[in-house]
Amino acid sequence: MRSSLNIKDQSQESFHKICVVGGGITGAMMVLLLKNSNMFNLNDIGWVKPSLKSKNDFRTTFYNETSLKLLNDLNILKKLKKNDYTSVKNIKVFGPNHIPPLEWDYFDTKKKFGAVINNNIVLSIIEEQLKDIKQYDSFVNNTKCNKFERTLYLENKTFINTHLVLSADGKNSYLRKLLSINTINKNTKHVAISGFLEQSRNHNSTAIQAFTNIGPIGILPYKNKNLVNFVQSIEKVECKKILLRENPENFICDELNTFFSHIDLRFTPTKKINKIKDKVSYWDLNLNLVPNPTSLRAILIGDAAHSIHPLAGQGLNLSLRDCVSALNAIKNCLKFGNDLGDKSILNLYKNERLPQAISMTAFTDFMFFGFTSTSNETQSLLAKGMENLNKTKIKNIFRDLASV
Repeated sequence: MRSSLNIKDQSQESFHKICVVGGGITGAMMVLLLKNSNMFNLNDIGWVKPSLKSKNDFRTTFYNETSLKLLNDLNILKKLKKNDYTSVKNIKVFGPNHIPPLEWDYFDTKKKFGAVINNNIVLSIIEEQLKDIKQYDSFVNNTKCNKFERTLYLENKTFINTHLVLSADGKNSYLRKLLSINTINKNTKHVAISGFLEQSRNHNSTAIQAFTNIGPIGILPYKNKNLVNFVQSIEKVECKKILLRENPENFICDELNTFFSHIDLRFTPTKKINKIKDKVSYWDLNLNLVPNPTSLRAILIGDAAHSIHPLAGQGLNLSLRDCVSALNAIKNCLKFGNDLGDKSILNLYKNERLPQAISMTAFTDFMFFGFTSTSNETQSLLAKGMENLNKTKIKNIFRDLASV
């Protein structure tokens, strides 16, 4: 099976029963779950983990109640310092035309909706627990599969033989391409801009989603009483103009101050985060959905299997559920003595995860394309719809969907 490649040029050959590809939070979480499962010895697990480009990533992620339970079960929460963790007790969704926002309050539900945690902090805690796992600082540049194993060929001339690969190498997954897995791509023509701002008043542990004139923006409470992390979705043409400015945050603040003028909420840029100069980060919002996130001896998890619009803050929560589902499928298979490449693993995983990935994709697409429509009629209908939802308990469907 490997005759098409010059094996003599390879300097190292390794074998692991199971191998995870991807160095982000999803990949790290998958490795930790495998390690703690007691199904494998340490040397049974391999982790292809290319070094991250940037170590100063202060972006945050919203972890819903289900994800927080997972972090707690894996002893991650107790290792967080007080300032690393910001509870979300209120959620407000602001639509156009200054209509009253959809609102969910802790004092009504008697429970927190989740928490906002810095990405790098969670990743560092997980990595500390995985120092005894064999790691490969390289990228996969080819793969082959026979009846008994899949082989991963790495850029550093190493090749790894394994019974099952779990691919968590992101929305632009190269391994997915090598596996010839079909993907439904959607170009939103939008770019995400992320950074930090200060509010004019205490955020009170409130997460905000607002559909502004320049695009949807998510505003997450962060650390002290006035600091928030934002993710603004904006058309590429407009984004280029903004990023050419000396201080792009000023433009974002001006737009937000106009949008929230009716409730007297104002925003100003921050200069430093953790003593490091605050700079906005940005990335293309090209979304994808994989109808079949499996191949021979391979499973896609996380953004490799689905990337949704960040307006709902549910991307990583979906990915963590992928990890748990993959682990459960493996457990079920090994319980009956089946090989790790058995199709039952692939089918169990696909049947459990695909419906939720599709429903969350449909939900975020509806919200994004509806509220970014330039049609006055569409905007009017959505505004009226939000008014009506606020008067009923049907609005809780959105809250419950986000908590899964």
